[in-house]
Amino acid sequence: MITTTPVGSWSWETKTQISDDDLAKRCTQGVLNVWMVLRARGLAEGNARADLTVRAKDDDTVLLSLKRVHVDLQSALSGDQFFSNLPTLDWDRVGVVTIDLSTPGACLRAGQPRHVEKLFTISVDAWASGARTLTLHTFSDAWMSHDLRGHKQPEVQEENAPRLKSALAAIEQLTEAETIPSDPTSYGIPTEDGFEDLPDEDPDLLDSWYMFEVPRRTEQMQAKLPRSAASFGMETDSPVEFLEVAVSGRVVGYLWAADSDDAAGYEPRTPAGDEALDTGPSWLARLSEAKKRGLSPSQALRDLSAWPGDSHAGTIVSASLREASSLEDLQELSGRE
Repeated sequence: MITTTPVGSWSWETKTQISDDDLAKRCTQGVLNVWMVLRARGLAEGNARADLTVRAKDDDTVLLSLKRVHVDLQSALSGDQFFSNLPTLDWDRVGVVTIDLSTPGACLRAGQPRHVEKLFTISVDAWASGARTLTLHTFSDAWMSHDLRGHKQPEVQEENAPRLKSALAAIEQLTEAETIPSDPTSYGIPTEDGFEDLPDEDPDLLDSWYMFEVPRRTEQMQAKLPRSAASFGMETDSPVEFLEVAVSGRVVGYLWAADSDDAAGYEPRTPAGDEALDTGPSWLARLSEAKKRGLSPSQALRDLSAWPGDSHAGTIVSASLREASSLEDLQELSGRE
């Protein structure tokens, strides 16, 4: 399953890096080196998206911030900078440059690759002093003894964990720095070479997907709506009808309804990446409008299926209406690769 916040992270700190005048180049090279490590092990594929943040030396003021810039792999390998035509900066003021590169990749399931839009994020901080910190974040449970619903998955772990272990060892060798795992997260316990096996307990006690991931992403989408917005209920124990939402032909989420509890909502398909969450507020706003007009949840669903959509929200996939036995089952589907 794929999450919106990291399942685990690992960092490497280089404090004796020789200082130079081109922080952006030093930061870019660090990101590119790790990207190649992941690609060599089948953990990254295709192009990527990057964020750039430049902060001042004295007061940590943000001097420049760019979000989700497309990074072409072949251009990066040929030596082109990730970010072209940067505005003029007074580099004497710059204290740190940060690049966060989100890479598509594939998890293996029974030998078959399952593509996701954000399998890893590579973060590099390069300081004017010459120091550098590199952090690798993963958003998948494929390396773990249990999936995020708390069920054992020995075959999945056996297929995927060695690839992650190999990548972490290669980055340690590349940076000549100790691998430092992050503190335990809501989902697992990172170690120097992967994840600590979870105890074989009642799956409900290990169901971090339902306890943490679903509330987090719901809160993230609802935060973009007015507090006074009318809304259907967000929970139901009944079966739900749902429709697929697509952007550029790719399914990014599910619009659902349950009349028995006057409930309706949108579940982002997290393997589709940031776009899945981006489209959510638009659909939630349209559900709010339907509620104001007095429509039932199922009426709202059918009303929205006739809306042609737009470039930001996407559109309803034709003839995609079907039923899930429960909202929980739909939420699980939304996290599967």
